[in-house]
Amino acid sequence: MKTLKTFSILFLSVLIISCSKKDDGDGGAEAPEAEFSATINGGGFGSNYSSRLGFYSSDYSDNGLTLAITDENTNIVRIFLNNTGGFGSGITKIINDVASNGFVTSVVIRDQTNQVTYNASEGEINILENQENPENEDGRLISGNFTITATSGSGPAITMSGNFKNFAY
Repeated sequence: MKTLKTFSILFLSVLIISCSKKDDGDGGAEAPEAEFSATINGGGFGSNYSSRLGFYSSDYSDNGLTLAITDENTNIVRIFLNNTGGFGSGITKIINDVASNGFVTSVVIRDQTNQVTYNASEGEINILENQENPENEDGRLISGNFTITATSGSGPAITMSGNFKNFAY
């Protein structure tokens, strides 16, 4: 009888613990892997430099969205998207557009090898997709493409075109 009582208590304990776990209902869905690729021409990058994602971070606030990318060779690309028009699919952000709060859409490209910083002078960033992040119910995944011309103050202009995909914010 003592064994039956112990077994019953153990069974009920396991049942209670298993039922108390969070059921997220989506089967543990994971966000697709983030991607970034760009081709940069000019300056210290030379001809057809291929920039690929090393890692990234994002920062979202009332001012806008900042995507900070470090490529495989430690070069840095920072994309600043102001809040004009939002961040929905089909929105185009124009370089140097100033939002009512003063935040500017821009891109900064840092050539780490030659220690040169390029600031976008013209171009656009197209948001192709903005969807729910399956890993974070309050989060979003943003994807887009861009075409940028940037200058370094003293050197020649560079061009950069490419895309980013599934960046969480």
